[in-house]
Amino acid sequence: MIRSKTFGKLGKRAVPRFDIAIEGGLATTGYSEKCRVENVSRTGCRLHLDREPRLGTTVMIRIERIETLGDVTWVRNGRCGVTFADPLKPRELERLLWIVKHTEKHENNVVNSATAMWR
Repeated sequence: MIRSKTFGKLGKRAVPRFDIAIEGGLATTGYSEKCRVENVSRTGCRLHLDREPRLGTTVMIRIERIETLGDVTWVRNGRCGVTFADPLKPRELERLLWIVKHTEKHENNVVNSATAMWR
């Protein structure tokens, strides 16, 4: 049996997380709120929010146009970690990384899309 190995800054993680700092949303069966997505990988993310969800809660995460279910795996000091039920598709992760690298272009695209409805 071949074991997957981790190294360097990955620690115990099998996949790298990328710092993104994008506004997002979190929803449970009881409430929803805006949050800041601080980092993301194909398998999970770290959120910064005002109201901490309970450990083990199933949540819906919204980042840009991506919506995915996940479970809260840790909670600490206004932050929580979420493990996605299904990994993000490579295309979805690439889109988030593009947004971070091209913030101004993305903001212009959002404004142009919104104003196109009024033309």
